[in-house]
Amino acid sequence: MRKTRVAILGSGSHIAKGLIVRLWRDGAALRLFTRSRDKVAEFLRLEIGSGPVDAEIHEGYADFAADRCDVIVNCVGIGTGKQFQNDYSRYFTVNEQFDNLALSHLQKNPDALYISLSSGAVYGDDFSQPADENTENRLRVNHLDKSQFYSIVRLNAEAKHRAFDRLNIADLRVFAYFSRYFDPTDGYFLSDVIDAVRCGKTLATRGVNFTRDFIHPDDLYRLAVASVATMRARGRLNGAFDARSRKPVEKREILDFFASNYGLKYTVDATGGSDSATGAKLAYYSTYAGDEQIGFRPKFSAMDAIVQESEAILQKRGP
Repeated sequence: MRKTRVAILGSGSHIAKGLIVRLWRDGAALRLFTRSRDKVAEFLRLEIGSGPVDAEIHEGYADFAADRCDVIVNCVGIGTGKQFQNDYSRYFTVNEQFDNLALSHLQKNPDALYISLSSGAVYGDDFSQPADENTENRLRVNHLDKSQFYSIVRLNAEAKHRAFDRLNIADLRVFAYFSRYFDPTDGYFLSDVIDAVRCGKTLATRGVNFTRDFIHPDDLYRLAVASVATMRARGRLNGAFDARSRKPVEKREILDFFASNYGLKYTVDATGGSDSATGAKLAYYSTYAGDEQIGFRPKFSAMDAIVQESEAILQKRGP
């Protein structure tokens, strides 16, 4: 990736931070777009230090069309229901705004690659079993529920990307992601676990076990790099790839790990269900190995990601 010109939309986001550090290590030329330049600049100062950084930080997106990029990575998200105050219309409007921004650049620069961070939600809301190559996204058209909106947004975006079949677009479907750059206020299960450990609180968790596939930050970066390498080798890439770990993890394994290694105390509500804004997901992962078509195989398990990244977080105790 050395000297590759990479534009990152939403460069202050959780996933973007891990990609930025790894791109910097590989010598990429970064154009970072964000709503808060100061926050991104402070992140670079803390993570990279005073050494040379080939990066431009742009507050807002007015300068995005100014010059050509080799790769665009769209990390823009709307956050959790808690963060966007349950305004589900933002699923649609925010995604369309930044997706169209990237596509407009691609139409002017057809040799560039657009990496869109998609989601496992594209498969629908039935995760009683893991997704596979033939999973169907079934919708009751006359009875749509708000828990299905994000799935519809992701499916619409991927369909639109396949329609632009002459452009280079890779949709990377992230099922679960956790890193040292997580937002402790996002309201996800692992953020609640970390908060309980840091503050010595007892975690209250629902009694339903689930399986998640946390892709390691190194593996997500390797998947992005594999997309770039494949596009360059073939001269074209337009497809979607599931971001898989080497092995998913169950909730009970996560609880056991933090209880054994960090003294986590927790209580279980045996009757509790799921209150996820995007629906219950008992087996939220994929067995579809389509990413092998671009030469990618994960090195790390979901538990590897949790162990390594939580260690980096919990080296500094206290809230």
